[in-house]
Amino acid sequence: MTIEQAELLISSKSFQQLKYFQEKTNVFTIVGQTHTEHWHSSFISWLLDPNSSLCLGHYPLVRLLTLYLIKNEHAAITLKDIYGMKLDDLHFETEKTFFTSDKKKRSMDIYGESDELVLVIENKVKARENMNGTAIGQTRDYRDYVENSKKAGQKALFLFITPDPKQKPFDSAYTQITYQELYDYVIGKCIQHPQLNKDGRYLLEQYANNLREPIHGSPMALVNTRLCNDIYDEYGDQLDEIFEDVEKNLDPFCDDKLTCVVYQHYQSIFDEIYLSLDEKRYGRTPNSAIRRKMVSITDLYRAGKIQDGTEFVMEYDGARHYAVAEYDPNDKECYMLLLDDEKKPYFNGKGEKIGYYKASSQAGIDAVNIYRKRHQMDKKVETLNGPAYWRTKDGVMIKELIDSL
Repeated sequence: MTIEQAELLISSKSFQQLKYFQEKTNVFTIVGQTHTEHWHSSFISWLLDPNSSLCLGHYPLVRLLTLYLIKNEHAAITLKDIYGMKLDDLHFETEKTFFTSDKKKRSMDIYGESDELVLVIENKVKARENMNGTAIGQTRDYRDYVENSKKAGQKALFLFITPDPKQKPFDSAYTQITYQELYDYVIGKCIQHPQLNKDGRYLLEQYANNLREPIHGSPMALVNTRLCNDIYDEYGDQLDEIFEDVEKNLDPFCDDKLTCVVYQHYQSIFDEIYLSLDEKRYGRTPNSAIRRKMVSITDLYRAGKIQDGTEFVMEYDGARHYAVAEYDPNDKECYMLLLDDEKKPYFNGKGEKIGYYKASSQAGIDAVNIYRKRHQMDKKVETLNGPAYWRTKDGVMIKELIDSL
């Protein structure tokens, strides 16, 4: 690639537009609330509330309920039902607490209710569904409570929102919706609404920008896919050359090659372009640190890359941290179980094993922070590229296992 070709790409209107979107100040990142589960629940509750300051009435709620119909062929309501309901009467709250029949305290992430409808949303950003040592799980407890307490004439709908399309609710009555779908069908449509006020547009665009932030090695949602695909359609040759050169070089930031220099300077922009392309093209970054879709421990297990009982070790802060792959036959998923210094599991006050993770990055963050707290080190680790740190007992990086899929 020549300097002229590189300049043609980076000075193009579409490339600069993507650069502008990325550089717009993201207030949620500033206040450190990028992926706090309760914060996301509060925002979604505000978005869906017909009486919120967004001033779009029940339009966002109708969009979500329509998505529910699309995702669920056995939906409990019809489009005619939705249009006939008094949706403006729906009142939302977060962290609605109740007690189960056996006196266990539960808390529903998002709960909406009117005389006609009860809407329960379980929001899973980082963790998997908490089984709490039972064969029922949170989602079933929530449904049992609603079904037993709802009023005559109320219809009950149950949604499970997650960034990971592979994460399923324990209770089959819930309809899974990904954050990508939430953006495509609800948030993105609200941003385009002609009646959206200035303040509402600012907040929704800020939130959408925040969804680009990776979690467990993947963005919660990609919000500029059309623009990124347009850039590739016009400058595919240059983008292919940059990707190939960076991927071949183990340390692209120390390479004087033009493609590596350009990538280093505009890395976040190039990464978003590559991630936004479908997996037949790329769907990952050149160094594979981030992927369009998360590769979970279960994916590695099902591909035969690891087994039940595979041991992992990570060196950080001059210390060793341990974990083991553990297959759960009940939900047919494999998890990374964090271990202590003696290679034993952690337990809660009820004697139940805790510290299960679907992917290695959050496991690494928690392992390091546990160690730092124990050694009175104030600074916490906020991000960590788990696949590049965790290794099997035989010394193979999880990153290498992922790249071999």
